[in-house]
Amino acid sequence: MREGEIPSLKWSDISGNAIHIHSQQNDEYRDGVRVFYYNPSTKNEKGISSNGRYIPITNRIRRILDELREKQVKLGIRSEWVFCKEDGTWMTTVSYCKALYRVAKKLGLGLSNNHAFRMALNSYVYVPMGLPATERAKLLGHSVETNLKYYTFARTDDYIDELCEKMNAYNGENSDFTPFGERGTSGYLKIVDFRSKKESPDFSKIKAFS
Repeated sequence: MREGEIPSLKWSDISGNAIHIHSQQNDEYRDGVRVFYYNPSTKNEKGISSNGRYIPITNRIRRILDELREKQVKLGIRSEWVFCKEDGTWMTTVSYCKALYRVAKKLGLGLSNNHAFRMALNSYVYVPMGLPATERAKLLGHSVETNLKYYTFARTDDYIDELCEKMNAYNGENSDFTPFGERGTSGYLKIVDFRSKKESPDFSKIKAFS
């Protein structure tokens, strides 16, 4: 989630196995005073809601949400907001970012802001899981181009070894994997003889149907 989507999350946005992300908290200055307000659309929707996006609730996320709900009940907090203050009002992006920085520093993490966590989630969780860029972009709420350009870290070392292994398998080396065609006596895929269009006996048929 983006930092603005966290304060605006309501308990009513959580149901079944998914969290519905369709809003954000924005701010502006009114008569010299900074005011935070609810925006019923996400950043990528640019003010025109298209029902946002859904992210799955893992078992760990569910346990965290259940624990948070229980603590609110024990403290007598009745609020529509998932992340709120003791008086039930929503937290602000400013307080969230400050709290995140303090916790990250205390834990000795190299990450210090919400954007860094989103990048890490994409590169160190979603990519190794094998999720395609289309799915990663859908979960994080941006375009495929943005995901590849700004959220995907370049991998080295182990990535090269993994790539070599995949390419060797694709080329028929040390593997029974055959992507297409048949193997020749040498163990490699047979080479297809692409003759010129004039020499091909089937070219006239193709031309007739074009």
